[in-house]
Amino acid sequence: MKITDLEIDGFGVWNNLKLTGLSRRVTAFYGPNEAGKTTVMQFMRSVLYGMSPERRKKYLPPLDGGNPGGTLGIVEGDLRFRATRIADRGPEDVGRVVCTTSDGATGGDRLLRESLGDVDEPTFTNVFAVGLDEIHELGSLSGSKAAEWIYRLTSGLDRVSLYDVIQELRANRHALLNDEGQSSRIVSLTTQRDRFRAEVDRLREQNRLWSQLAVKIKELDDQIIAVETQVRKAEHHARTIEIAVGLKPNWRKREKLDEQLMHLSGRVTLPADAIERLNAINADVEKHQRQSDVLQGQRHQLRDEAERLGINELLVRNAQRIDALGEQRDWLQSLERQQDELEREAKSYETRFAAEQKRLAEALGVKDASRLTELNESDFEALQPQIDALRLAQKRLEQAQRDVDLLTESERSFRTQIETAIVGGESHGLPMDLQEASNLVARLRKRLAVEQRLDMARQHEVELEQQSHDLLDDQVMPLWLFGWLLATFVLGALMLGVWALVPESPFGKYGGLVALVGIGGAAFAWVFKYFADDAAAEKLDACQRQMEVVGKQIADAEREKQQVDAELPMTDGSVVLRMQAAERHLAELENVLPVEAQRKQAGGEVANAETRFKQAQRERDAVLATWKSKIAALGLPGDLDPQLLLSVTDRYGQLADLEARARHRREDAAARQREHETLLRRIRDLAEEVGCVLKPKAANDNKAKQDVNRDALADRNNQATEVLANPLDQLDHLLTERRRQLGDVQRREDLATKAKELKAEEGKHLQTIAGLKRRRAAMFQAGGCEDEQEYRMMAADQHQHALLTQQRDAVSREIIAAIGRHEPEEIFNGLLAPDSIGTLDQLWERATADLDAAGNRLKELAEQRGSHTREQSELAKDRSLAERQLDLSVVEKQLEEAKADWRRHATVNRVLERIRADYEAHRQPETLAEASRYMAKFTNGQYKRIWTPLSNDILLVDNAAGESLPVDVLSRGTREQLFLSVRMALVANFARRGVNVPMVLDDVLVNFDIERTRRAAEVLSEFAAGGHQLFLFTCHEHMWEMFRKLDGDCRRIPVRRGQPEPFVAPVIVAEPEPAVLEEPIIAPPKPKKKPLKKPRPVVAVPAPVPALDLYDYPFIERIIEERPTPKPAPIAVAPAVIEAEAPSEFHEYSFDLPAHDYRDEPTEGEGALAFIVSADDALGRRAEQGSRRHHAVPNYLRRGDHLEPRRA
Repeated sequence: MKITDLEIDGFGVWNNLKLTGLSRRVTAFYGPNEAGKTTVMQFMRSVLYGMSPERRKKYLPPLDGGNPGGTLGIVEGDLRFRATRIADRGPEDVGRVVCTTSDGATGGDRLLRESLGDVDEPTFTNVFAVGLDEIHELGSLSGSKAAEWIYRLTSGLDRVSLYDVIQELRANRHALLNDEGQSSRIVSLTTQRDRFRAEVDRLREQNRLWSQLAVKIKELDDQIIAVETQVRKAEHHARTIEIAVGLKPNWRKREKLDEQLMHLSGRVTLPADAIERLNAINADVEKHQRQSDVLQGQRHQLRDEAERLGINELLVRNAQRIDALGEQRDWLQSLERQQDELEREAKSYETRFAAEQKRLAEALGVKDASRLTELNESDFEALQPQIDALRLAQKRLEQAQRDVDLLTESERSFRTQIETAIVGGESHGLPMDLQEASNLVARLRKRLAVEQRLDMARQHEVELEQQSHDLLDDQVMPLWLFGWLLATFVLGALMLGVWALVPESPFGKYGGLVALVGIGGAAFAWVFKYFADDAAAEKLDACQRQMEVVGKQIADAEREKQQVDAELPMTDGSVVLRMQAAERHLAELENVLPVEAQRKQAGGEVANAETRFKQAQRERDAVLATWKSKIAALGLPGDLDPQLLLSVTDRYGQLADLEARARHRREDAAARQREHETLLRRIRDLAEEVGCVLKPKAANDNKAKQDVNRDALADRNNQATEVLANPLDQLDHLLTERRRQLGDVQRREDLATKAKELKAEEGKHLQTIAGLKRRRAAMFQAGGCEDEQEYRMMAADQHQHALLTQQRDAVSREIIAAIGRHEPEEIFNGLLAPDSIGTLDQLWERATADLDAAGNRLKELAEQRGSHTREQSELAKDRSLAERQLDLSVVEKQLEEAKADWRRHATVNRVLERIRADYEAHRQPETLAEASRYMAKFTNGQYKRIWTPLSNDILLVDNAAGESLPVDVLSRGTREQLFLSVRMALVANFARRGVNVPMVLDDVLVNFDIERTRRAAEVLSEFAAGGHQLFLFTCHEHMWEMFRKLDGDCRRIPVRRGQPEPFVAPVIVAEPEPAVLEEPIIAPPKPKKKPLKKPRPVVAVPAPVPALDLYDYPFIERIIEERPTPKPAPIAVAPAVIEAEAPSEFHEYSFDLPAHDYRDEPTEGEGALAFIVSADDALGRRAEQGSRRHHAVPNYLRRGDHLEPRRA
């Protein structure tokens, strides 16, 4: 596992800190004190192992805000992913881990756990993390303590030290039993047991008199029991006689009741609740009959309500015709407007015709216009050229005028067609412009598409939510499947246990095969459950991601819908209906496009005609000027209008033209009137046919229309409106009635449906009534009665019989209560018989006398026993014997428990000694050989070997001269180098077993001089080049510079919280003067003066302590161990060959739980063995996988999501 980058969202003093492109070898972080180095280091541990309570208290919440947590970029082999841990779910939250791969897939903490290789936080702290606190602790320990601590590292210290467990077990065993003459628990308990046994024997001799008195009391007890038996018999007999005397009245009363019951017996027996059942049936019949009557009344009310609706069947059948006329409403209004325009134009032409005729007459001075033709023709011959010129000019002017009028009329007709086409769009508020209408249709289609997409997304969201609920239920394995898996696992374990534990295996020679089948079945059950749970979790995560995507799609669709709604005009109604209306309107506008082009062309022609008309007017004015000069010569009035003269000459040509135009307008108006009347007639006929004729309004409402129309046509319209109402109002009335009638029809259908339901319910009540009557007749038949009265009389007799029976039972209960459990009732039958009932008094007197004699004898025996009991009680007051017996049993129980504890401690100690011997023989040499290589490099060959004797718990170091030195004689700096060597060897050992976790060093070189620091930097760089990732945090810039010169990834901690980075002066190292360095620990070398050579510290290897023979004690059973024939040790042991033991389950960790330091947990001897064995097993399981991962990986820089080779 390699960390390539980190991103802190919020942790301690850091906020939005990003460090990318971290080296896969050595990364040195430099920063002054309080720059945040420790915070970055703790952030890495928090992402890997969770927010522990200590880290949460110190670093959360972040000082500058942000999400509590961040992200680490991790590379594991060919897999790249980013692990994000955010702890924002409460004060106890360790942070939820989300792993995101390079392809965008997200998941839980599975990838992070696999990358860590089952290394928990205590192991990471004790192996992979080396801090300044541990260096200080190593320096503060004495020589022997420091040696013991370093030796414990080589003994498998990841959680609990095996060495400490063995020492604690040995101390506990000596406290239980010590053969060196010291006090121990078992010896003390044995002495107490012997003393209590002697006291018990002495006290037993003093209790013989008590036994003699006990024998006498026993004899008296037997006599008392015999006399008491006689007394009880006498009392019983006397009590029997006494009870018989008291039973005389009730006994005779019961005999009389028996005689009465004999007279009433022999009839048909009715049920006890016969009358209640009959009354219940009658009540049910009455209830159902009453409900049936109510339902019948409700049906009649519904029928009356349907009749009161007054539905017009004709109007319902003609609903389509009414709808068709409703669609012609716009055309009817257009016809009215066209008719009004034509009427106004005709009136204008008629007015012009009359005015022109009058003007010509007045201009010529002729009162009667008909006399204009009587003027002399010769008067105009001289003016003929001018008249011709005027006529020609006048014709051109008139022709131009006609052209203008014709073109204007053509343009007006085109405009009328366009208005007719767009009048429907105006009523619906649609735009008149084609482009706007097209844009409106496009927006409506987009709105409909968005709404359909939104509905589909919501439906998909509902389906995903249902699928999520189903997947959430699938998180829990079905009970039947879990039962089968559990049964398979238990059966497999049972088969394996029978084969392993039962010497005489019932499977015979197939025992091994059966055990193998059992192992396979148990493993299959466990693997199947694991993968089933993992697959269910993956499905649920995928479903939740799909729900998030669908939620975003719905939000986007909602926003797009709001934007489209904002662009559309605010109208009511369905979007589909609005789009259909807009599409129809757009089609009509497209059809009008050719007409619009023709209208524009006609407009241009009108403009040209008006130009020609003005040119003709100018030419006529020029001719008119010549005309005035000529007319003045003729003596005619100078103000004579030549136009009038030309009119006279042309014989009313212009007047005829005006008259023709007026006539044409009248004809067009009549055509529009006929078409209008046709529609009105259809509306009127339909209204009369369906009977929905609207009454006419008041005369004032028609006065406005009478002013508009004139002449005969106007008179006819006024006459029609006096009889009929407004056609548009009539049409609106029909449409309103049509909608109301449709609602009434629906109401009638609902009433009919409800009436059918009421009738069906009424039929059910009638059927129930018939069934109840049949049940009542069956009751009469079963009782043998003809009618209800006879049935009730039979029930009364039966009730009398029941009363007598109750009285007899009451008397019998009194008799039984008086007798109780004293004697059976048959005994009293003989005493209360008619022939013996008179002798009961004599029998009572005789029984009383016998009882008194037996009581006196019992009293005498009781007095004798009381005197003996008092004597015995005096002897029993002494409780010394019982107390000593209780003390003896307690001591014996404690002694047995102490022996069992000693056996247990001895067994566990022997097992741990074997594990330790195996580790020191196989695992420790490998670790010490690796540490020796690092130690030689650290010390430049001064110390070449680290080893330990097999029979002692010490660690020795060989120098260049071949001398073996113990750790306690080494200097502080050398101890730290030894400490780092052992830790690096442990990291390398983990890496060879597949656990390749980054190593974190926190200012571990602070106590080294310049030369030692340089060699340490080279060794660490070389160690990192072997495939190990190192993170070094330091506040000493010269260390940082050394790693930079070695091409390490050296980084300065960035400035935080707006504070300027403090200036650090470069440290100038003078090679010839090492005394300049401030190293208070290592003194400068003295001049070479050969003092008397001290004798070299001879390592006194203590003689092997003879093992304590545990079987010398009488309560220890000897265990005969069968050892295989020893083989010669191999010359070289391959580091990858690991003897894997049975799989352990202690390394299944959950990274969502708070991590605790092992030093805060109590040490338990029994738990230490389990943890150490499980750690070795976990390393063995990953040995093969680690052999493929521990090779050096090329260093890469991270740019975005791509990789490129890192340049030094």
